[in-house]
Amino acid sequence: MDLKLGECFKEGKLQEHIARSSQAAKKFLQNFEIVPEKLTKIISCVESHHGVPEFSCLEAEICANADCYRFLHPRGIVSALILRGRRNESTDNALAQVEKKMDEKFSILSLSTCKEELTPYYNMFKKIIAEAK
Repeated sequence: MDLKLGECFKEGKLQEHIARSSQAAKKFLQNFEIVPEKLTKIISCVESHHGVPEFSCLEAEICANADCYRFLHPRGIVSALILRGRRNESTDNALAQVEKKMDEKFSILSLSTCKEELTPYYNMFKKIIAEAK
């Protein structure tokens, strides 16, 4: 889903990563015989993984929730903190940015199972970050 995230990060154009990833996916998928309905769903998954007011298909909703799940699970949050540390960010900035990303991902969750499983982790890390500030 984030095919072009690294490229956009290096260029300082993170806001373009969804559009660029969509374009790259479309180009790549041209090499395969995929029926238009399935192709539309695949591209919707790429384009909607950061959440949208209304998902165009169940597959896109599942992909968006899976993306959030990956980040909001303790391993994802700890990995994000480690990554920011490797970038030599200050502790305060790393905590603020990870908390912001946690809030973004938590707000996208729409599937009850994901919310139920991730809410305790989300609340735990919110408390830890508040204590660490």
